[in-house]
Parts: sequence; structure tokens; C-alpha cells
Amino acid sequence: MTFRRALTLFMRRMVLSRLANWCPFVSMRLTIYRLMGMTIGRDVYIGFHVEFDTNFTELIRIGDGVTISHRCIIATHMATDANTRLRQLYPGRSAPVEIQDGAWICTGAVLLPGVTIGREALVAAGAVVTSDVAPRTLVAGVPARSIKSLDLSDAAVSAG
Repeated sequence: MTFRRALTLFMRRMVLSRLANWCPFVSMRLTIYRLMGMTIGRDVYIGFHVEFDTNFTELIRIGDGVTISHRCIIATHMATDANTRLRQLYPGRSAPVEIQDGAWICTGAVLLPGVTIGREALVAAGAVVTSDVAPRTLVAGVPARSIKSLDLSDAAVSAG
């Protein structure tokens, strides 16, 4: 990819990201995020001011029935341009982030590159997820740790 193409793509994604943050309608926000390159399922809610990685949006996959609350951060890459010893010890990396069907990401949670959030898992507010979350598990904390398994067999799901 040429520098010009990369710059154009990055700027397009930045503008779309800002537009999505101010869009009052969920359906329009989802359309904008799809235009940025994300894969998003059906019946998804994405709150206001969610920060998606703008460099590798194609690495973000969101399943059906997912809720991502306000002010979450989803990163698909981590790197520094500074030529320091830390950069030599911790070279940059990019990896997909997948949020599987029915998961709920609460306000202010941070998902780092390479994590998978399992089906019907719950990430508590403010948690920093550095590794995969098993299906039907509640995680919380910094870094996020498993708090308990979720038994959803007793939960009554009502429509309307």
C-alpha cells in the first residue's frame, strides 16, 4: 500500500469515527462503523464515544446481539514510533478483536489487541481485557479477571 493510499484511508476512518460519535441514531452509527471496515452483526447496540482502532478496523468483528456501552476503547494494534529500548523489547503488534454473540461490554471497558470476548460474556465497567474471556463469564478489574460464571438458564428473556 502506498503512503498516499494509507493516509487517505486513515483520514477517512478518522472522519467517519468522529461522525459516528456525534450521530444520535444507533442504526446510522452502525452503518458508519461498517463503512470503516468493521464486521458487525444484527441487533447490535454501540453507545456514544466508543473509540475503535482507526488503523485496523477490519480486524474488529462484532457478533449478533452485542451491547457496547458508552466510552469503551477497542484497540487492534499497539506500537510506538519512538526509537527507544522499550520499542526493541516490546515491538508493535496488531491482532483481531472479536466480540461474540450476546456479549455485553460495559461503560469504559478497554479491549486490547488479540482478545476474544465469548458468547454472552459480561465485561464490567472500567475493566481492561488483556486475554480471552470465556463464554458466559463475568470479568472485572485491571487487568480483567474472571469473577464468576453466568448461569443464564434461569434468566427470562422477554420481548417488549
